[in-house]
Amino acid sequence: MYQAFISGYRLAEVSHGKPYYVYCIEVLESESGTRYFIERRYSEFNALHRTLKKENADVAPFPPKKVRNSQPKVLEQRRAALELYIQKMLRLSATKQQVLNFLGIESPTPGVPYKNTYKDTEGEQYVDTSALGHQPVLTFHCDPYVQSNITSNSLPDIVISGVLLGVYKS
Repeated sequence: MYQAFISGYRLAEVSHGKPYYVYCIEVLESESGTRYFIERRYSEFNALHRTLKKENADVAPFPPKKVRNSQPKVLEQRRAALELYIQKMLRLSATKQQVLNFLGIESPTPGVPYKNTYKDTEGEQYVDTSALGHQPVLTFHCDPYVQSNITSNSLPDIVISGVLLGVYKS
């Protein structure tokens, strides 16, 4: 069973064209505990809705497009409405697989340009968001504060200390 939440939205800056808002979706697969983090534009949700509406008679109501979509009140209302929409569509057996494909979870339809998910060494799944133009700058496979006594670390302690100092300013 999947649980979906839209935790927020952010303005995506692009090098070409006009910036746009993306909605930050978190999906939890309750059986395995796997979490997915996905970002989608309103227009992508709208395209999903049109596809679902063509193929299925029973679809949830979709939040309308507003003229002033950059006002915080409108964005928050749309976020809440999109969250309800995704949750309802995931509960319907007729639309569940298409919604999962839209989110890039489980065998996406060939030819559909959604982001792919991948697993890291810890077994958690994340979404490749490189198409949005941002990359993680720094990652640890484990928390260096919690597991500071591990001797199999390939970096000298001075490097980790410097990075932690720079990131956390501690």
